Amino acid sequence: MIFNGHLFDLREDALFHCVEHAMIGKKGTYGYIRKRRKLLAFLSVVLLAAVLGMYFGAQWYFKTNKNIFTIIAALSCIGVGKCVVDLVMFCKAGYCSQKAMEIISLHVGSLTGRYDLFMTSYDKNFSISHVVCAGKSVCAFTEDSKCDAKAGEMHIRTMLENDGFKGYTVKIFRSLDNYTQRLDELNQLQDSRERKSVQGVMDLLESISL
Repeated sequence: MIFNGHLFDLREDALFHCVEHAMIGKKGTYGYIRKRRKLLAFLSVVLLAAVLGMYFGAQWYFKTNKNIFTIIAALSCIGVGKCVVDLVMFCKAGYCSQKAMEIISLHVGSLTGRYDLFMTSYDKNFSISHVVCAGKSVCAFTEDSKCDAKAGEMHIRTMLENDGFKGYTVKIFRSLDNYTQRLDELNQLQDSRERKSVQGVMDLLESISL
């Protein structure tokens, strides 16, 4: 819609993403998963209440369920269902603890990194507390004891190669001490000329995560 010379996007998904970004911040920032859970729980309750209110309110007013509002309420259940499914997925997702974040922030230096990425594949999911990329090396840290690190490394490597990022090494650490030691090493190795490719890798990791 154009109003007073300005273009406004009133699509439902565009409005949702605007509200989402304002309330929980960008994907890859610390606390993203927990904030997203709260937002989805709130939206699920509100949308369900709106659908039930519309259905039963229209039935009470018209004395029959054969009205346009019944159809609208039925179609709205699709959106409610999607919201609930997303909520269930985010409830399963692990996230970076505050203690780990505080320690990592002391070592990450000028490296490009992301927090709270929950990567999904056909048969397994991978909770990544933090991940960085420097040169041809992608290093990640997980606090999830059920995370299959080897399968996660293979999944990330495959996604990188499919997107044209060849020759990258991928390592998922379970030990925070070993991870921060590697961060210190990568800070000394990174090359500012590789910033564009590093950003491309980070964008890809975000795209394959919830």
